[in-house]
Amino acid sequence: MNGALEEAGSAWSSATVNDIVSYTPEDVTGPGPQPEDRSSALLRAALALSEHRSLEEILSLILSSARALASASYAALAVYDERGQIETFLHQGVDEETASQLGAPPRGHGLLGELIMAGGPIRLDDIRADRRFGGFPAHHPEMRTFLGVPVASGRRAYGNLYLGDKDGGQPFDEEDERLLATLAAFAAAAIENVHLLDAERDLAAARERERVRAEMLGQVIEAQEAERARVARDLHDEIGQSLTSVLLGLRLVEDSLARPDLDVEECRQRTGEVRDLVADALRQVRTLAFDLRPTVLDDLGLVAALRRLINEVASRNALTVDLVLNGLDADARLAPELETVVYRVVQEALTNVIRHAAASSASVVIACDTGWLRAVVEDDGQGFDPDVAHRGSLGLAGMSERAALVGGRLAIDAARGRGTTVRLEVPLG
Repeated sequence: MNGALEEAGSAWSSATVNDIVSYTPEDVTGPGPQPEDRSSALLRAALALSEHRSLEEILSLILSSARALASASYAALAVYDERGQIETFLHQGVDEETASQLGAPPRGHGLLGELIMAGGPIRLDDIRADRRFGGFPAHHPEMRTFLGVPVASGRRAYGNLYLGDKDGGQPFDEEDERLLATLAAFAAAAIENVHLLDAERDLAAARERERVRAEMLGQVIEAQEAERARVARDLHDEIGQSLTSVLLGLRLVEDSLARPDLDVEECRQRTGEVRDLVADALRQVRTLAFDLRPTVLDDLGLVAALRRLINEVASRNALTVDLVLNGLDADARLAPELETVVYRVVQEALTNVIRHAAASSASVVIACDTGWLRAVVEDDGQGFDPDVAHRGSLGLAGMSERAALVGGRLAIDAARGRGTTVRLEVPLG
């Protein structure tokens, strides 16, 4: 039918929706419909439009209802995007084989363009007699009478509704125009309602994403504060005590030097003790600095940092730790944020092994394949109940948050009496 609407040479394609609604004009209005019967049909169509929530169902119902109300042989619906361009063109009354031969959908020229600009109904007794008619393309069915109305609300024009060839060869009349314009108003309201529901769903999804982001940010901040508190305790309990011992040792040296019967050997002994205390404090500072951010991670990469970490863990604790590498060279470098996440998760997992597992051995496996890096930390300790631990463990939550921040995922397999396995997967791309 768009040959009557488009400029010469234009065509329209077969639509994805064709004769979807099964009832016919006779089903809605009955033979020889009276005005009050058509008004009842219009109200039933409006009610049906208000009950649908799918845009595809609404568009199909608009076509079927329009065709039935005006007893038309053909119906078409052009739907606009926000820029006013036709993005969807649906039709009824043309068989699929014929429609498939008509080519590209219309672009809004000819009568289509005129109806877009007019903003009101256009009714013609003979399309061919109108100056805007540009001829039918090949394979287009012949049509003579035409009725078109805009589908628009006060906010936006959503499209245009077209009818062709009233049954019996009669022209469309004022009653047809009134009914079709009223249906178009109901249709615009239904389409607008779908858009509003979609917007509400998008807004709800955006709010949910923001809530999750805020929750994750809060957990990250909580984890950071917990880390600061741990550093403060270490500084106070270990380094603070060591430095206090240094002060006491220096006072003993000072007292020895102040005595009239100076004992050089005793002073030398006191000085050696102070030197040992300073060396121990220096070692504690270096250990603390390494725990906070190992320079080897920045300088040499993940593998070197993990080897250093495992050596430190083994030397400070009665724990045997093996490192296994699959698909990752010793000098391979990854994105800094990925190296940091993998290192921190392995570090936290080994810390949990030391503090809670009562294990004698553990293993760290790092594997790269198919675009993912996988890290597995496994121990032979006493295990735990993950559900209970998750509720009170900031460390486990922190590992999950770190994984999520780089698009990864963390899984913990544990049960009382059979050890623990921590699995981390992060995308390399």
